Amino acid sequence: MTTMTALPPKGTRRSAMAPGTQILPAGSGGVVSRWWDVQWPRVGGVALLPLDECAFTSEAFQRGYQAGELVFIYAAACPEDHRNPGVARGLRGVAERLYACLTKVSVTAQVDIRSRLRELNRDRYGCQTISADGYPCSDRGFNNWLAQMILPYGEPLIQSPVGVGDRCLEVRLPRGLSKDEFEERLHKVMANASLNDWLDTADGKAHCAQIGSKPDEFRRFTSYGFAGDRRVSAAKELYFFRPKSRDADRLVRIAEVIIHDWVTNPLSRTKLVSFKCKGQGFHGQDSAEVGGRIA
Repeated sequence: MTTMTALPPKGTRRSAMAPGTQILPAGSGGVVSRWWDVQWPRVGGVALLPLDECAFTSEAFQRGYQAGELVFIYAAACPEDHRNPGVARGLRGVAERLYACLTKVSVTAQVDIRSRLRELNRDRYGCQTISADGYPCSDRGFNNWLAQMILPYGEPLIQSPVGVGDRCLEVRLPRGLSKDEFEERLHKVMANASLNDWLDTADGKAHCAQIGSKPDEFRRFTSYGFAGDRRVSAAKELYFFRPKSRDADRLVRIAEVIIHDWVTNPLSRTKLVSFKCKGQGFHGQDSAEVGGRIA
C-alpha cells in the first residue's frame, strides 16, 4: 500500500510552513517539491528596470538608432532523457536537488535556434560539477537541451527593438552594438540570478546548508573539445529563471534598457564589457583603450 504525504491546505502562507515541507504531490512534474526558507533571486531584481513608456519613440532614441544585427535571446531547459530518466536527469536533476527553477538563458545570431541547441548537446553544456566527496565529475543527461517558450504577461514598449518571437525574443541591435557585447551586458545585469554566482552568496550557502548539501555540488562547468585538447569553463548562463512567468517580462525589459542605454548614452559605448576568449586561442593585447579584456 502506498502512503501519501499530506500536503498543506490550499492558501497556507509559505512563511507559516516548516522548512522542508512538501508542497507538491509525490511524483509531480514540478521541480520545487518542498518549501525552504530562501528568497530566490530574480533576474535584474524583483521590479522591472525603469524605462519610460515613450523611450523608443523619443526624439533622442529615434535620432540615434540605426537598425543593426538581428539576434535572438533563447531560454533552454534540459530535462531527463526519456531513454534513461532514472539516471540521465540533466539540468532538471540539478533543479530537483536544489528545489529551484533553473534555465539556460543566452543569445545567438543563428536564425534556427535548433542549430545552437545541437551545439549545446554536443558539448553537453553544464554537465561537469564537483561530487559530494570533492572530486570533478560529469552528470548524465546534459545532451537533451530544448528551447522553451518565453511568455511574458505584458508587451514590449511601443516601437521597441525587442519582440516576443517563437521560443525566443527577437532583438534588433543598434548598429555598432555587437552580439557578444549585448550578450555580456545581458549577463552582467542578470548576474544576481546566475546559479554559479549565487552559490557564493550568503543566501546560497545558507540554503545549501539547510538542505544538507555543499554549494560545489550544484556548481556547473562545461568541457570544450579542440581536437586533442580541451578547456573547462564555468557554465555562467544558467539562471534562476521561469520563462512563463514575470521573469520573462523582466528579461524583455533588461534587453530594452541595454539597447536604449547604448543608443542614448555616449559614455556607455566607450565602456565595453565583452572580450576575446583566451580559450579560443586569443593571446594578444585586446583593445585596452576601450575596456576590452582577455579571459
